[in-house]
Amino acid sequence: MRPGGGRIWAGTMAFVSRIVTSGFRVYWRATRSFTLAAEACLIDGEDRVALVQSATGRGWQLPRSEVHKDEALDDALQRFLVADYRIRLASRPELFWMYEESQAERHGMTGLYVVRHWRQDAAPAAGLSFFGLDALPPGLPSQDAARIRQAAEGRAPFEVC
Repeated sequence: MRPGGGRIWAGTMAFVSRIVTSGFRVYWRATRSFTLAAEACLIDGEDRVALVQSATGRGWQLPRSEVHKDEALDDALQRFLVADYRIRLASRPELFWMYEESQAERHGMTGLYVVRHWRQDAAPAAGLSFFGLDALPPGLPSQDAARIRQAAEGRAPFEVC
């Protein structure tokens, strides 16, 4: 064996390892679905935040909907607010934050909008309840409560300790 042959072999194996790892990463992302969702932090005139019962019925969450194919994020927000809650926006909503889904079964991003100027066409929709920032319900996950407070107070996510 020539001197330095072991280093060449190690370098070749490291190169092959990087290629294989990259290939698996591309395969993983190509075979898993990616979701994009719009979430509304609806704030009323009394500085209360609108929450809905989660689909599992075990807690609360901000109103949200997945974005359909060829639909813009803010269009999805307007669509589901009108369809599900009879809420019409009075001004352009503020995209406050984009965050990655924390649930293991979902792979995607959520756009959190702060909506302060809106009106409801009819009686309040069933399941939509308003809570003060100091009286958020106990079934609300702590990371969601922190996100709601940040959005309502206008604090950027990186300003939170």
